[in-house]
Amino acid sequence: MKSIGNILFSGFTHRKLITTIYLLQFVMAITVGLQVYNVLDASIGNSLSINGLKYGNAHMVINDLLNTHGPSLSPVLGQARWMMLVYLIFAAFIHGGIWNSLIHTGAENAFWNGGATYFFKCLGCGMIWTFLLLIWSAVLWIPYISRITIWMEQWPSEAPILWIGVLIFFIWLIGVLIFFVASCYSKVFIIRDDRQVLKSVWKGLKTGIRQTFRVVPILLIFATATGVLYAIHAVIDDSRILASTIGIFILFFIQQLIVWIKIGLRISTYRYLLHRNV
Repeated sequence: MKSIGNILFSGFTHRKLITTIYLLQFVMAITVGLQVYNVLDASIGNSLSINGLKYGNAHMVINDLLNTHGPSLSPVLGQARWMMLVYLIFAAFIHGGIWNSLIHTGAENAFWNGGATYFFKCLGCGMIWTFLLLIWSAVLWIPYISRITIWMEQWPSEAPILWIGVLIFFIWLIGVLIFFVASCYSKVFIIRDDRQVLKSVWKGLKTGIRQTFRVVPILLIFATATGVLYAIHAVIDDSRILASTIGIFILFFIQQLIVWIKIGLRISTYRYLLHRNV
C-alpha cells in the first residue's frame, strides 16, 4: 500500500495540468469579480455602511446593505442562479479535461481534448448530480427546519433539537460523500469506458455506495490538508504585517500559491479514486 505522503502529493506530478486549471480559474474569477465590482461600485460605491467590515461587523453591515441598498443589490443577487449555470458549464469543461488527462496520461493536449470531447456528457452528469444533491438536502433539511419552531414550543429544552440537527447533518454528510465519490466514478465511466450519461450515473452511484466507506480515511486526510490551507490563508489574510504595499503583493502571491496547492490536492484525490481498480 502506498504511503499517505505518496497519495497526498501524487497529483503534483501534473504541474502543467495544475497550472492550466489555476489560470482558467483565475481568469474566470477576475471576469466575474469585475462584473460584480462594477455593479456594486455604481450602486453603493459611496456608502459608508461598508466601512463596518473593517471592524468585523459583517452581520450588521450585510443587514444594513440589504435594507438600505436592497434594490441596488437585487441585480447581483438575481444573477446568482445564472452564476450557478456558468459554474456548471465551466466545471464540466474542467472536469472533462482533468479526468481525460489522468486516464490518458501522456496523451498530447489531453486536457483540452478531454474538455471539448466530453463537455456535454460531463455537463449532463454534473447537472444530474447537482439535482440529486438538492433533492437529498431538501428531503433531510426541510422537514427538520419546518419543525424547529413547533419543537421549541413543545419541548422544555433546545438540546434535543440541536442533537437532531447534528444527527441529520452527519446523515447528510454521508450522502454528500457518496455523491462526491459517485460523481467522480461516473465521469471515469464516461471517459474511460465511453458509456452514456445515465448509465454512467447509475453505475457511479452503485460504485460510490460500495467504495465510499473504504476511502473515507483518505478523503478525511485530503479534507484536513485542505482545511489547514484555508486556516493558513485566514491567518495570513488577517496579518497586519502584510498591510503595506509590498505586503499586499506578498499576500497575493501566497494566496495564489495556496489556490495552486488546493488544485493539486484535488487532482491527487481524483488520482487516488481512479487507481482503485473499479
